[in-house]
Amino acid sequence: MTLTLVPLRIPSGWTTFYNVFNEVYPEDFTTNDYIHCWEFKEDILQFRHLSHHRILDLGWYPEFDCTGEYTLVLVDSTNEELDWGNPIYCLRTRDYSKLIEIIEDLLLKVSEGRL
Repeated sequence: MTLTLVPLRIPSGWTTFYNVFNEVYPEDFTTNDYIHCWEFKEDILQFRHLSHHRILDLGWYPEFDCTGEYTLVLVDSTNEELDWGNPIYCLRTRDYSKLIEIIEDLLLKVSEGRL
C-alpha cells in the first residue's frame, strides 16, 4: 500500500528539510504491531523559514509507540545553537485534524512576520 503525504498549504518563504508526514491516523495506531507503526517516528516533518529565522518541527514521541503523540515545535533559529528546550510554540496531540490546522496556522503567521 502506497501512502500519500498530508496535503498542506505552505506559504512562500519556507524550505522543506524533510517531509514524511503521511496520511496515517493515530486512532488506528492502537497496538505496536500496527502495519504503519514506522510512520510514527521522531523525524516526520521539518520546515525552515530562513528570513524569519524559524524552524517548525514535527515528530512522534515515543517513537514507534502506540501510546505516543505528535509533538510540534516552533523554534527560533537566529543563533546557530537552537534552543529546542525553549520553543516559541509547542503542541502535543493525537488529534490529526487539529494538528494540520495548527501547522498551517503557524506557517502562515511566521510568513507574515506575526510569530
